[in-house]
Amino acid sequence: MARIPEQDIERLKQEVSIKSLVENRGVGLKKHGADWIGLCPFHPDKEPSLVVSPQKGLWHCLGACRTGGSVIDWVMKAEGVSFRHAVELLREGHASTNASDTSPKPPVTKCTTNKIPIPFDKEVQDKELLLQVIDFYHETLKQSPEALAYLEKRGLTNPEMLERFKLGFANRTLGYRLPFKNRQTGAELRGRLQKLGIMRESGHEHFNGSVVIPVFDELGRVVEAYGRKINQQLRKGTPYHLYLPGPHRGVWNLEAVKASEEIILCESLIDALTFWCAGFRNVTASYGIEGFTKEHLKAFDDHRIKKVLIAYDRDQAGDQAAQELADKLIAKGFECCRIQFPKGMDANEYACKVQPASKSLEVVIRKAVWLGKGKEPAGRFLPQACVDLEQSLTMAAKGKNEDIEQQALDGSCDLQPVASPQEPIEPLEVTAEASPKPMPPIKADVQ
Repeated sequence: MARIPEQDIERLKQEVSIKSLVENRGVGLKKHGADWIGLCPFHPDKEPSLVVSPQKGLWHCLGACRTGGSVIDWVMKAEGVSFRHAVELLREGHASTNASDTSPKPPVTKCTTNKIPIPFDKEVQDKELLLQVIDFYHETLKQSPEALAYLEKRGLTNPEMLERFKLGFANRTLGYRLPFKNRQTGAELRGRLQKLGIMRESGHEHFNGSVVIPVFDELGRVVEAYGRKINQQLRKGTPYHLYLPGPHRGVWNLEAVKASEEIILCESLIDALTFWCAGFRNVTASYGIEGFTKEHLKAFDDHRIKKVLIAYDRDQAGDQAAQELADKLIAKGFECCRIQFPKGMDANEYACKVQPASKSLEVVIRKAVWLGKGKEPAGRFLPQACVDLEQSLTMAAKGKNEDIEQQALDGSCDLQPVASPQEPIEPLEVTAEASPKPMPPIKADVQ
């Protein structure tokens, strides 16, 4: 489960007025020194036993309740919800903060009605409902510092990437937007989301705590989704990688397959996004080393892909899977080469450690190893993304470039990770619009 950032909790405690929350619960308060007192709404109270301290942002019942706390604790007790649900109510401004609503309200033992607007239309078909979920996760990501910090750590910071591929984040808040399961609408909606693979039988979100990367078909429908846990400290046995239940469907970044005769094929979507952000847009991904599907092959064949650069992880499993896949593709008439990272690395780790990524990835692409039988075909495999760079790189100052090439080929240097930002990342506001048409392979800008 993704933790609520401590800074979010502290911000709510500082920004939300505890006095307003109490008064808007129908409690009359009278000044008493630096504090305010009134009748506690949580037990029969004839003498004022509720003390509210606006300067401290705290409340306390000195009577039968013998309890108190912050604005979050007040909402939990007043609304009958969990800590996380109380935080969401305060974030959304639905926690009885309406100054015009001062009628007395009885305490709630346990909330049975949803208090946050539902972002889903229960009348739509399942394919539209799944798209609405992806849109919800997408908006959640843009307001989630912890998810943005994870992407920053992985070097995936391109605003156009977020919009074009609709990256999202599941942080358990989707469930709070749904009607409760004891309501007919809630039971029906939760049942449909369970059928789609978004919710589990337990009622929890399938992708909870994960950055979510959807896969769309040619009509813009969501046919697959991948989730990557952002918290590295998980219970033993908890998977870091998740997909929607059932067989894999769809081809990620299908526009690139349609627009180019050559394609970079990664082992994971995170690796594929790494190439994309570095400027190599003719890229797609398998769903793991055994996740090259019949749909991938059909798309390659239908759109006349000629050359495939397999950019699987540089480990025993990745090397073996790359060779086996190359044998199958070559038998089907495709030319295949192997992008080789330093031993033990994948595309993302390599790009993050050998900066700038646009140059380091260009080096391993240029040095891709022919995987076919016999002599490599005339004309070394060189993706379009690199052709325009060949001359400029050759003429560039050789010292640094040669060092990077050597690092890429033998991994002999002591690679140091790029330092993470010290200040917390603020939620970003995406302004870039998704490209209206498929993007052909382009070159990375090399200064």
